Amino acid sequence: MDSAPADAPVAIGGRLDPATVLGGYRHGLFPMHAATPAHIEVNHALYEESVDSGATVVLDSPLPDPYELVWWSPDPRPVIPYGGMTKPRSLMRLLRNRLAWTTTANRDFARVLAECRRDRTPEWLTTELCACMVALHEQGWAHSVEVWEDGELVGGAIGIGTGEVFVLDTCFHRRDNASKVALLDMEHRLAGAGVTMLDVEWDSERSRRLGARPLPRRTFLAALARGGGRVRLAYGAQSVRRLGFLRTSGVTGAAP
Repeated sequence: MDSAPADAPVAIGGRLDPATVLGGYRHGLFPMHAATPAHIEVNHALYEESVDSGATVVLDSPLPDPYELVWWSPDPRPVIPYGGMTKPRSLMRLLRNRLAWTTTANRDFARVLAECRRDRTPEWLTTELCACMVALHEQGWAHSVEVWEDGELVGGAIGIGTGEVFVLDTCFHRRDNASKVALLDMEHRLAGAGVTMLDVEWDSERSRRLGARPLPRRTFLAALARGGGRVRLAYGAQSVRRLGFLRTSGVTGAAP
């Protein structure tokens, strides 16, 4: 993997089934499934040179066009050390004093996934990938956190845990701060699970605001290689007020 490209897919093709996707996560890869023929053509234009040079591997695949499915393993990898998610003081005050929200874990995984998919462009959460994620949830690998306001789902997050690495895959919000609260709640529910890092997959301004820092891919893969099974989240409905007493990061700006 050390010789794999840092800013192009490490592989194309393969299969989009629960066993393959889980195997990818356990080896530091995550899939991006092209939603339309136009997106497949974009993949051709962007990555054919890497494939032709041998840097990107072509996997055996039942797909009509292997460029329909690409596998990424960025280098460096943006990760948040467990417990290091940014906790803005302004949000902490809201949680303690104003937000009458409740969170749950794994109560409505499919609905959170559907909300994460809605209105996203490009649609990387395709129907096939969503079905795969639901299967991984049923097997105990993928988890959801839900944020509720008077019985209405206003935010949520989805992640996959394996050993000491927990991948923050996707989140959504229908109220300001609700996705941030979902992520904070997910981190809090992982207490005692043996997780040492939260993988955010893509480097971005938002991921850096969450507290992500670049980690060399070889160090990230070494953590995965130490192995481990399914990661458990603490269950039960909880008031978000408890999150407001977490130690703040000193960041005073608004939460994403």
